[in-house]
Amino acid sequence: MGSMEPPSHDPRHFLIGTQPCADRDSINALGKIASSRAMTTLPRSFSASQRVVFVSDIHLRYGDQPYLNEFLGFLHSLRRTPPAAVFIHGDLFDFYVGPRQGRLPFYLPLFEALRLLRSEGSPVGVIHGNRDYLLGQCFLDAGCEVIRDEVELRLGNDRVLLSHGDEHCVEDRSYQFWARGVLRSWPMRTLVQNMPVSLAFWAARRYRRISGKKSARYSHMQTGRLSTILRGVNERLALDPYDVVICGHIHHLASTTVGPPEKPTRLLTTGAWEERPNYVEWRGGAFHLQTFDPGTARDPAEGRKSLEEGL
Repeated sequence: MGSMEPPSHDPRHFLIGTQPCADRDSINALGKIASSRAMTTLPRSFSASQRVVFVSDIHLRYGDQPYLNEFLGFLHSLRRTPPAAVFIHGDLFDFYVGPRQGRLPFYLPLFEALRLLRSEGSPVGVIHGNRDYLLGQCFLDAGCEVIRDEVELRLGNDRVLLSHGDEHCVEDRSYQFWARGVLRSWPMRTLVQNMPVSLAFWAARRYRRISGKKSARYSHMQTGRLSTILRGVNERLALDPYDVVICGHIHHLASTTVGPPEKPTRLLTTGAWEERPNYVEWRGGAFHLQTFDPGTARDPAEGRKSLEEGL
């Protein structure tokens, strides 16, 4: 598909500051995020000659060092030819219970890698996912911009909507009520961020097992959970047409045409990293679905395989 252009910026798309958090670090983070539009160097508009990387659903597991190293290898490979921006659009973590988790020594190499990427000319935007909607201060300290729900971008001539994607699951009313309503409410945020980290980890792992059983129902389908977001995406496009929608959440790396025939939209979905490391790349004025092989990534071109050229 061709290029895109930037959108009008509604601050509600970028700020976390509408929901209070329980501890001092989180409260400070809200203030910094609320003013980040004035401070940030993360662009919203990119030309056809620039390169932009979109990745989601890495699901980093606490204590899984080999898997963390795979993702660190990916970030390191980006530094060799720094993109104009990197967007991590949700579920970087298998679960994230707040800044106390981010400060654990296990995650120090992750934040150092993000800091180095930013220092070498690649601004990083991190969007809240359904598993890590409490992330904030540690990412701000690493030089990232934290985006609460979604962001509108312009890539070439294309107007693009980027989000994690779970907001599109409008037919799953229990998910919208519990995962996007109750669990993200102020009382629950306060509870999670103030309980002992070990107890928060236990509760998060238990919830992940329940959620995993629900997701398994779609594993036999060729398109996975794609059907769960199509209605929500089309409803959004009916209100506000975009040329391209990029999201994750459904763990299905694909390019799908949605919207009315007279004004089709390209829906690009990123897959789950534990199944196959992957990302979407804007390069040469077009979108490319990419896989990444950590074992061969010794220079910028190695380790990268394009599944579909010139979307």
